[in-house]
This record gives sequence, C-alpha cells and structure tokens, in this order.
Amino acid sequence: MKITYYCAMSSDEFIAREDGDVSWLDDMNSDESESSYDEFFASVDGLAMGRGTYDFIFNYGSWPYGDVPTWIFTSKSLIPLAGANLNLVKTVDDFILEANTKKVKHIWLVGGGKIASSFLQRGLLTHLSITEAPIQLNAGLPLFSDHKLENIKSIKNQSIQKQGCKQIEIVLRE
Repeated sequence: MKITYYCAMSSDEFIAREDGDVSWLDDMNSDESESSYDEFFASVDGLAMGRGTYDFIFNYGSWPYGDVPTWIFTSKSLIPLAGANLNLVKTVDDFILEANTKKVKHIWLVGGGKIASSFLQRGLLTHLSITEAPIQLNAGLPLFSDHKLENIKSIKNQSIQKQGCKQIEIVLRE
C-alpha cells in the first residue's frame, strides 16, 4: 500500500501554529490551477488523519473529501460531518488491517505530526509531498513530532521552486 504524507509546512517545519491555526497558508498567494492537488486527490482511495486534524476540519464546518473512506485515529467517539465516510481506529495496526481488507491502494496521510511520526517510525510512509512556504512560524505543530525532515532516509529526493514555494517530493520506499 502506498501511503503519502501530503501537506504544507513553514520553512522551519511547522504545519500549524500552536493552537492549530493555519491561516498563514492564505498568505502563500498560490495559483490553485498550478497546484498538483486535484491530480494527487484523484490518485488516493483512502485518507488517514489524527483526531486533532479531524477536529480542525469539523470546526471548519464542512467535509471537503467526498465519500473517500477516512480513518480517524481516536479512542473517543466523535460527531461525523455530513458526507464523511468515517472509520474510527485506535491503532496503526487496526488501520492497516481495515485498509487492507478494503483493498485500499493509496492512502493520503492528511496529518498531523504525531500520526506522521508514528507511520514513519513503523516504516509505513512511502512518499512525502510537501509544499514549503517561505515563512517562519518559530513555534507550532511540527511536520513530525519525533523526527526532522533532514534526518529521514530516502531513495529519491527532489525539490523544485514553484510560485515562491519549494515543492519537496521524497520517496522513502516503493
């Protein structure tokens, strides 16, 4: 199974401010028509996210991912957003078992840093697709809770400048 951590981060490797705020992304002045998001989203057939990421989306008010099967890592119940195809799991092992049972081929690990570190530690992440914004947050929620990007071993690493941002594509394993 291919598992891609696809996200945006500040140049000091934070994905959000300490309170979860991501409004700094609005300052990126990116042209969505030049983004690879639509192509990427069309390639995934499952999503995985931590409870904090789900709560952020819930507070936003609407579910942006259609009926794509989504696994939320939590030990507590939650209120589902309309249109969301949610599966609650407590552990990575539970997730892998369920995703394999549903024959999912490509998972988008939506966030956050704790769950991303857990997947990385277990050798489950296969790809990283990160848009690095030219902004310093100086504090916040990190890309990985227990790892630094420069210390991650990869088999392929490519960075290109795109619309004032750096697009980082990393293959950890095939």
